[in-house]
Amino acid sequence: MVGTSLALRLKETIRGEVYANEPMWRHTSFRIGGPADVLVVPKDTEDLVVLLQALADVQAPFYVIGAGTNLLVVDEGVRGVVIKLAGTLNGVAREGGNVVRCGAGTHLPALCRKVASWGLAGLEFASGIPGTVGGAVAMNAAAYGWSMCDMVHSVTALTYGGERVVLGRDDLEAGVKTTRVLQEPLILVETQFLLREDEPRAILGRMREHLEERSRKQPLSVPSAGCAFKNPAGGGAGRFIDAAGLKGTRVGGAEVSTVHANFIVNTGGATARDVLLLMERVRDAVYDKFGVVLEPEIRVLGG
Repeated sequence: MVGTSLALRLKETIRGEVYANEPMWRHTSFRIGGPADVLVVPKDTEDLVVLLQALADVQAPFYVIGAGTNLLVVDEGVRGVVIKLAGTLNGVAREGGNVVRCGAGTHLPALCRKVASWGLAGLEFASGIPGTVGGAVAMNAAAYGWSMCDMVHSVTALTYGGERVVLGRDDLEAGVKTTRVLQEPLILVETQFLLREDEPRAILGRMREHLEERSRKQPLSVPSAGCAFKNPAGGGAGRFIDAAGLKGTRVGGAEVSTVHANFIVNTGGATARDVLLLMERVRDAVYDKFGVVLEPEIRVLGG
């Protein structure tokens, strides 16, 4: 049961949005990707639990995404159901003291601006990281010497069976670009952050400095999925790629950015095949020149 028939069944079951044969390029920052059989945006956490049960009943495979900012969907699309949390589960509230409760679908830069207006510091480093709070916490996104899990008090997640699980910061077993949420796997639905008080003007000033630095060093004006490769031991991936003379290298519409070598950008009309072939070319060239193995940071979905 795929595509239109499954979408019709889910529309009768949940309160959220359901789309059949939905082009995934519309839902990724890369602006690349074939259609998903079904795309679902649940209304809230309770709706997500109902959805998970419905998918279990029909044994439909599913995949969870946030805003699709570190995602490459293959040209053939995705068989099964894509559950999108960006644009839903997006409540933000201050819960006394310096604790902030935030839904997983909240846009991370929007959260950073909100807590700054409340005079709560700690998330300035994340103000330029695109995507959702849930995705950033699940992969323990980092910048400027800080990571998301440094600021986490606890998270609430769902098992694939719909059971709620509450994990403290230490329970997350956070590492470089990973947490227990990704390993088990779990679906993160809410995070409690423990922040600290400071003057809003000072917080906003630090955010502005980080944003200005990003705009100078990263190709923010063209579609990409962020850093293409994880940083290996011994230096940043971009430095190895640049030293191998690969800036500006192209396959079809995909190009190694001339601004930051660890970004592969969509110059217009790039396919997933273009990106994957270019990533393979970059990996081979860096290994041949430096003996360094680059591991993809971009998540590939579908096929």
